[in-house]
Amino acid sequence: MEMTPELVLDRVRAAGGRLKLEGLDEASLAGWRRAAKVAKLRLLRAGPQRLRTWSSPGGMSLLLVEVDRQGVESPALAPPETPTRQWVPPPHPRPRTQEFLGRIVPVPSTARRPHRIVEDLIEALNYPERMIYQHRPYLMPNKRRPVQRIRQIWQAILTEAEFRGYETLFRHNRRDHYDSGQLILRIDHDEFPIRLDGERGQPLQLTIREVHPTRRRGYDTWTDTPDHPLHEQLGEVFTHIERWADLLIERREADRRRELQRMRERERRETEARRQFAEDHRRRTIQARIGERQFADDARAYAAALLAVVDDLQPDRADKVRAWADWILRHADQVDSRLNREGMPKTPKPERDDLRPYLPPGHWY
Repeated sequence: MEMTPELVLDRVRAAGGRLKLEGLDEASLAGWRRAAKVAKLRLLRAGPQRLRTWSSPGGMSLLLVEVDRQGVESPALAPPETPTRQWVPPPHPRPRTQEFLGRIVPVPSTARRPHRIVEDLIEALNYPERMIYQHRPYLMPNKRRPVQRIRQIWQAILTEAEFRGYETLFRHNRRDHYDSGQLILRIDHDEFPIRLDGERGQPLQLTIREVHPTRRRGYDTWTDTPDHPLHEQLGEVFTHIERWADLLIERREADRRRELQRMRERERRETEARRQFAEDHRRRTIQARIGERQFADDARAYAAALLAVVDDLQPDRADKVRAWADWILRHADQVDSRLNREGMPKTPKPERDDLRPYLPPGHWY
């Protein structure tokens, strides 16, 4: 059946103003597109309705909308769409210190499902040597690292971090030829870089490449010894990192509380300064109105004195004096606050320098 513009509009209206076509062959899709284009042009010439089309591989979507006099479109006869869910950022993992205090981190002898970051960490171990001896690789020393042991420890750390709900990522700056990569353990907003290295004749060492906030220098290091293997110290490592994260979170919350208190104190001072500014403005208004009242009384007395002697003047000069006295009386009535009955004056918005006399020294406004 040949598709016509009238048939397209009938199908869209029958579908409630919104029609979605899927699984069309090339010929059918081309026919729908041609008929929809003609229908779109016809509706554009006259009528309050407009046709909108979207094409996709093997499908097509048609929407019938109405246009008001202002040109605003609204779906015609179309059911309301399901509102889009607002994106909520995932919560940052919090340290679980007390929950896993004293936990022994399991270290399997073989990893059936090796973590993807483990191989990246192993490959980055000899990255500095590869960069230094890239043109003469036969001179690159063989440090005989315990790769299998390192892989086992990394796998245990990554598995435990995932079990505790912490985020892990691999960080390696390839522009730095001396960077051998490190594992980042992220708790809340804090990152803890961990490095694991060891050479022939040297014990395996795990180092947190970040200075503890209670010290000025020095990294925390755990060494693999026969009496105290490194895999038995992983629980202590995680507890140390979690307490570290607790300390950083507590400090941030204390800073946030101090900042909130500082903002409240600042708002209190500015509110008090605005109140004093408003009172001074009202006081000046009272003084001005009292002065206007006294001026109005003096002006009336002056006009009365002029009118008292106007009969003794010549006619042409007497007319000028009467006009002057009448103007004085009218002006006195205009400026007299008792006749105007003005209420509470409106306080103007203070400028930057208006509140400075009411604020303490050093308070920026």
